[in-house]
Amino acid sequence: MSETRQINHAQCVGKVANLVIFLGILGIILSILALIVSHSLAQRGYGFRYIMIGLCMMGLGYGIRYRYKYCLYAATALFLTLSCNFLFRLLVHHTTYLTLRFVLCAWVSFRLIRSFSSMQMLIATNTFPDKNNRFMRFLLRQKHS
Repeated sequence: MSETRQINHAQCVGKVANLVIFLGILGIILSILALIVSHSLAQRGYGFRYIMIGLCMMGLGYGIRYRYKYCLYAATALFLTLSCNFLFRLLVHHTTYLTLRFVLCAWVSFRLIRSFSSMQMLIATNTFPDKNNRFMRFLLRQKHS
């Protein structure tokens, strides 16, 4: 039974790490598109600054994946800050896009906070987060079929 709990903790932290990495990559791609192609994305806040935020997200996600609890705390602080920023902007501008970004950042913040205890268990048992990605497994399965 103890082994099952370790797997659940490993999966919890691994999924959060994958989520942070994915959002970092998505932010970088949208920022590059904003700089090269889309003026409307640039007006929504994507650009050089968000490339740096996306790189930070990716770095923190990989830090979480390698069981650095301070990366988990820093990622939580980053997403809480982004949530507050989008909430403030939502109260001023009242757009659906800001609502979506606020809800997404708040949800990620909630997931990060929930994974604190799982990270502590992984550190105590000297195990690492699950590095499997179900999307990569799905793509590899499709490629081999």
